[in-house]
Amino acid sequence: MFLLSRLPRSWKVWLRAQYAEAERWYARAFRSYGPDEMAAALHALGIASGDTVMLHSAFGSRYGFRGTIDALTRVFLDAVGPAGNLLMVSLPYRSSSLEYLSHLKSFDVRKTPSMMGLVSEYFRRRAGVLRSLHPTHPVLAFGPDAETIVAAHEDCLYPCGPGTPFEKLADLDGKVIFFNVPFATFTFFHYLEHVVSPQMPFPLYTEHPFEVPVVDRCGERRTVTTYVFSLDAIRRRRFEVLERELRRRGLIRRARVGNSRIEMIRVRDAIDCTRDMLAKGQYFYDVAEVRT
Repeated sequence: MFLLSRLPRSWKVWLRAQYAEAERWYARAFRSYGPDEMAAALHALGIASGDTVMLHSAFGSRYGFRGTIDALTRVFLDAVGPAGNLLMVSLPYRSSSLEYLSHLKSFDVRKTPSMMGLVSEYFRRRAGVLRSLHPTHPVLAFGPDAETIVAAHEDCLYPCGPGTPFEKLADLDGKVIFFNVPFATFTFFHYLEHVVSPQMPFPLYTEHPFEVPVVDRCGERRTVTTYVFSLDAIRRRRFEVLERELRRRGLIRRARVGNSRIEMIRVRDAIDCTRDMLAKGQYFYDVAEVRT
């Protein structure tokens, strides 16, 4: 490691590129798989026809899937079947929502791209997919309940709280899948934050809401009023505390297929675990400064 740190930057870039290519070659040669193997893995995790599933994902040749993003998406759609719903988040930023809104001129639900990876952006453009009208946490949905899931997100003061697609995911006994991404991509965590926020000794949200200009699916200009997560709450988050407890309880199911890693959790299990932790005085925040 000492020798690597002494190398010129151009050499480091070259070495990383060579490593990435070797990783892709290994996946293609020894750890590749197709849609049928993927479908079997989802079935083994407990995904069934009629389920409502929120997908977090990463796509690339190094994961071994033999097929396009469309083929991968079809595997998930087939897994939930015509009676099920497939959801993805389509956050239009990679920073915090507070920083994003400080520079935002307008959010167009039809055109503003998702910054949550290739699969999310492809899904956003797919025929029949609906997107909730919220500037910080828009959700994509496809299925018989899609219209209900995305409806009135723009009327919710809290981006992931009551009335949002996240609460509706819980109402539908939904599941969340992590495909080649860490469990820390669990956007439903923000709903859990709202659940515990009344008991927290610091504000989860900013003191005042933002008035955000948006364009709806009909091209009409509107204004969405929303609170965003406070810098203090962001700084105090300790997501690993929740993840560790969920894993200890065996609530996160895991599978491997080819060079891909898949995990799944039922959101009602995450809610029950959060409420139980709260009752025991266990928090996924750093509250030490507040208590002293």
